[in-house]
Amino acid sequence: MARDIYFKSTGIYNDWHRKYDGIAMIDVDSVECCINCYEPLAIIETCFDRGQKYKATTLSKIIASRLNLPCFLVFYKPLDQDTLTFRIKRIRASQTEFELMNETQWVDILRDLHQNHNKNCKKKGKK
Repeated sequence: MARDIYFKSTGIYNDWHRKYDGIAMIDVDSVECCINCYEPLAIIETCFDRGQKYKATTLSKIIASRLNLPCFLVFYKPLDQDTLTFRIKRIRASQTEFELMNETQWVDILRDLHQNHNKNCKKKGKK
């Protein structure tokens, strides 16, 4: 159980929550959302890349499935002081293997999610 593995976390609320048996919590790393209406576009589980091949993504996949959204596992690490590099895997619906990406490639995928949503966004251009 996570409360037994991670005695202290980086968050006061997380540490408080772990004190109590019979309840469970998992943080959601990222929800990509529309800049206009805040509609969720994708669930993203992130992790610093140390060369690992796995990270638990059960809750992220459940949330994405219930919302009918894509879900991604994103391992990231600095390439230099201002740039990240990514290993990205789609983990719901059309699952993929890990793909190495630079910032432009990953941003293109995120922009594509936004562009597809903008076709039907009810608040597009109303700010």
